[in-house]
Amino acid sequence: MIDFRIKSFLAVVDQGSLLKASETLGITQPAVSQHLKALEEYYRMPLFEHVGRRLVLNDAGRLLYEAASRSGMLYDRFRREAGSMISGRREYRLGATLTIGEFILPSYLGRFRVSNPNLELSILIENTVSILDLLKRGEIDLALIEGPFDREQYRSRLFLTDEMIFIGNRDYIPDPSKPIGEGELISSRLILREQGSGTRYYWEEYCRTHGLHIPKSSVIMEVGSLSAIKSLVEAGIGTSVMSKRAVEKELLLGSLVSRPLSAGPLLRELCFVYTDDSPLEFIDTFIDFTHGFPEG
Repeated sequence: MIDFRIKSFLAVVDQGSLLKASETLGITQPAVSQHLKALEEYYRMPLFEHVGRRLVLNDAGRLLYEAASRSGMLYDRFRREAGSMISGRREYRLGATLTIGEFILPSYLGRFRVSNPNLELSILIENTVSILDLLKRGEIDLALIEGPFDREQYRSRLFLTDEMIFIGNRDYIPDPSKPIGEGELISSRLILREQGSGTRYYWEEYCRTHGLHIPKSSVIMEVGSLSAIKSLVEAGIGTSVMSKRAVEKELLLGSLVSRPLSAGPLLRELCFVYTDDSPLEFIDTFIDFTHGFPEG
């Protein structure tokens, strides 16, 4: 079990203040302060520097935070594994970005669950930045992301290759066969995902790589939900760029229409991402399973 003083230390770092840490832990602010003082006395060195009213980790504090975070992650994994030994059912947690979590992963999870009835899988859906943070803190066992990540810090394997497409309703796209270039993109009233999402990153990277100068004023809205973006585009509020997989149904029904980008297709890799501390046996089993089925 993790020492209560270490819990207070981690909470202060994660929450950014004594007050927020005390609220998270359900104890008083003076108690949190005493826990930090006890740690500094035990290690005989300060762990924070005071910058105004903020507590900022010094070098020693950063070392303790890294070790304590890792210990907490390993303890949490042990607790889950011990529960699995008692119940006979193993539990794993996945994290997925929005496109993958909403439109790709569910069919794989259903088939995997049928083939592996003794494995319990839960899934968190967030943007790329949040999912990587959860993975780093050990709160998920495996990440499936569409955005960039540090390939030296994480281990990874390819999941799928995905194409992002330009979409609108028929009022915006009367001629779906005509490629769209920079001039029309600027005036197309773009509705995009928020910064930090893989979809937004790859769209901006595509524009940079192909020399497309799309001003910020061309983006009329930033929305964190793909379903909401699709509804707005169907209603004629604007246009968007998103995964073709996310709009397959709407394209089939004709409520949305796509138009090719004149600079060429926008392709990206969707990846499994994990760490050396991840449950590698489960990860290999799950990845091999997904690769053994046709896409969808």
